[in-house]
Amino acid sequence: MNLQHVLFVLLRVQTPASFEIVLNKTDYSPKEQCFFCKKNASAASATSAAAHLPVAPCSTRRPPPLVAASSPPKHVASWPLHQQRAMRALLGRPWRLSAASRALRPQMHALRCFSGEDMAALHKSPIVQLLWKERANSARVTAGAKPQEKILTKTPHCSRVEVQYNFKDDPLLKEQYQNFNGLMQFSKLFEDLDALAGNVAFKHCDDDDPETRMPQLVTASVDRIRLQPGTAISLDKNYTMTGQVSWVGSSSLVIHMQLTTEDAKDVLKANFTFVARDVTTGKSCKINRLQPESEEEKRLFQAADDKITAMKAARKAGKRGSTHELDANSAAMARELLDQGRLLQDMPGLAVGDAVLISQTRRETMIICQPQQRNTAGRMFGGYLMRCAYRCAFPTAYMFAGSFPHFVEVDEVTFLQPVEVGDICEFSGQVMITYTKVRPVVHVEVTASVLKPDLKSSMITNVFNFVFELRPKPGQALPVVKRVFPNAEAGAQRVVQIMERHDFH
Repeated sequence: MNLQHVLFVLLRVQTPASFEIVLNKTDYSPKEQCFFCKKNASAASATSAAAHLPVAPCSTRRPPPLVAASSPPKHVASWPLHQQRAMRALLGRPWRLSAASRALRPQMHALRCFSGEDMAALHKSPIVQLLWKERANSARVTAGAKPQEKILTKTPHCSRVEVQYNFKDDPLLKEQYQNFNGLMQFSKLFEDLDALAGNVAFKHCDDDDPETRMPQLVTASVDRIRLQPGTAISLDKNYTMTGQVSWVGSSSLVIHMQLTTEDAKDVLKANFTFVARDVTTGKSCKINRLQPESEEEKRLFQAADDKITAMKAARKAGKRGSTHELDANSAAMARELLDQGRLLQDMPGLAVGDAVLISQTRRETMIICQPQQRNTAGRMFGGYLMRCAYRCAFPTAYMFAGSFPHFVEVDEVTFLQPVEVGDICEFSGQVMITYTKVRPVVHVEVTASVLKPDLKSSMITNVFNFVFELRPKPGQALPVVKRVFPNAEAGAQRVVQIMERHDFH
C-alpha cells in the first residue's frame, strides 16, 4: 500500500457516512490498469485488491470517474468544495459534483480537470473556491483577442452575485469559519468579500462577446467594511452575501456588498474599488457603463460619485501644493499632538499619565508569500493580505487595551503595489487613535512592506486601517483606554487625516 492508498483510506475513515461518494457500477475490461497502483489488472493479486477497498477490487474493474449521488443531501451535497477537490486531486481523475453544488454554479461543465484557477483556489475557503470556479467557467481568452469596441450599458442587477453561508446545515463549513469565541472569523470573511467583488466586476465588464478580450481587474482600494453597531456574527444562523456594481467611471468601478441574515437584517456592508487594465498594453481601458434603476441604486451611485469627486479634488489640490499640506486648523492640531508626544518622549515625568507614544504600541509579523495563497492572476490574493493584516491588528489592539477588542470596521485599505509569490512581507501595526464615545474605540493602522534582502530594498505595498471597540464584561465597569500621541511630524499629520475622516475632532 503506497502513500496514495493510505491518504485515501484516512479520508474514508474521517469522512462522515452522509458525505460518502457513490460510484458507477459499470464494469471495465480486466486489461485496464488498476485505478490506484496503475499495475495491470490481470496481475493484481487478491491481497492488493483488498488493500484498495472499499472502492473497488483491482482484479476485475477500475472505478470510473466519480459522479453525483442520486440523493445529494445525503451524499456530497454538503461536502465543502475544497474537500471535493482534494479528493479529486488525490484520485487523479475528473469527476462531477453533486446537484446542489451545480445549482450554485449553473454554467459549470459536467467534467473538468484541474486548471490554473482550480489550483489557485485549492487552499482557499469554500466560498472563495465557489466564486473563483464560477468566474473560471465564464472566462475566455484574454490575451491575443481583439479589444472590446462596443461599450454597453448595464444595470446593477446584471452584475449581481449572491452566495449562501449555510452554517446551520453544514457543520464542516461552520467549523472552518469559527474563531476561538465561537463567532465568525473576520479574516476569512475579508477573503470572501474580495473574491465576491471580483466576480461582480467580472460580470459587469463582460460584453458577452467571445471574440473580445477581458480586461485585467485589480483591487485598488477598500472603503469601509462596516459591521452594524453592537452586532456579533454568530454561526448558529445562515447568512446571504450579495454584491453588485454601485458606480462606474471610465476605467474604474465600485462594488457594494452586504451580508444579511435569513430574515433580511443587515449585518455588514462593504465597498471595494476595482480598476480595469488592458492585459496587452497594461494601460487603463474603458468599461461598460452603469444605469441605476431603483431609488436605492440611485442613492448608492450618487454617494459613491460624491465621494470620488471629493477625492479627485483633494488629489488635484495636493498636486498644486505639498502632498502632506494641511489647512490652518488641521496644522495647528498636528502641532499640538506633536508637542504632547515630544513632551512624553523627552520628559515623561511631566507628561500626562494616561498616555503612551504611538511608536510604543507597535507590533510586527512577517510572512513569506507562498504560491498556495496566490490569486487567479498568479500574484498574492488581496483578501489574504487583508487576512494577514487583521491578524496583526487584532493582537496589537488587544495587547494595548488589555481588554478583548471587538471588530467594528475596516476603515480604509489602500493597495499601492502588487505582492508577488516568494516575497517577504512584513506587517507592522500600531495604535493611531483612541477615544471614547459610548464605548472606548481603538484605531489600528497596519502597514505592509515587501522586503528584498538581495536588492537591499523595502517598499510599502498596502496600508490597512481597522477600528475596534472595547465592551465591558457582564457585571464589570467600562474598560479604560489610554491616549496615544505621535513623536514625529509625519505621524501627527497622519493622525489628523484619520480624525478628519471620522469627523470627531
